[in-house]
Amino acid sequence: MRLDRFVSQSLSISRSVVAQRIRRGEVTVNGEIVRDGGVTVVLGGDVVCLAHVQLRTPGHRHLMMHKPVGVVSETKHPIHRTVLELLPQSSRHRDLVPLGRLDLDTTGLLLLSTDGSLGQLLLHPRRHVEKAYLATIAGTLSDDAETRFEAGLTLGDDLPCQPARLERLGDGCVRVTLHEGRFHQVKRMLALVGVRVTALHRERIGRLWLDEGLAPGDVRELTSADLDALHASVGDALARRTATR
Repeated sequence: MRLDRFVSQSLSISRSVVAQRIRRGEVTVNGEIVRDGGVTVVLGGDVVCLAHVQLRTPGHRHLMMHKPVGVVSETKHPIHRTVLELLPQSSRHRDLVPLGRLDLDTTGLLLLSTDGSLGQLLLHPRRHVEKAYLATIAGTLSDDAETRFEAGLTLGDDLPCQPARLERLGDGCVRVTLHEGRFHQVKRMLALVGVRVTALHRERIGRLWLDEGLAPGDVRELTSADLDALHASVGDALARRTATR
């Protein structure tokens, strides 16, 4: 791949800007300054740096974010800050979008990617990839709450939910594990069994858990092991569907 194209795609900046920076001697290949944007670099072999910072090989970007309260899982919003505005400059990409949504006041695991096909795999209604949430609740759960979750609650739209799992964790906290993502679903389901949600946190999507080292607002690249876990989660969901037919 041409050097100027490599830098442009790696940073999502225009080729004209890249050309200026190459001419100024800001780009090195394997430690040597290169001022010719037409030089060929080997993907995965040559080490390309801009201003002494090594550039990633161009390709899809996949990020894990610990979403904080008060930001929306959208690319633009007229009132609230978006999750994209929290990203450090080094993690930004013009094609990066959130995969799914968490409510304004919900925290936890949010994925962002430039690969729309990954979102389709994880979020398509027919996939039913598991998602687990920790909910802080006020009130008293009904005695049959777990049974009603397992049977599939019916929300106000008269459409029954997929069977879900409810675990009482004590200290006013429960874990809800479900396989779909309807509007305010966890809050609405818990309301039907007698409690109000005061805080909600997504801890897991399929086999992928939120990195405990990420503080609210922090982000990191997904590793190959993370991506393997997500793809395995899709396989789990398909196997579960087959087994319940």
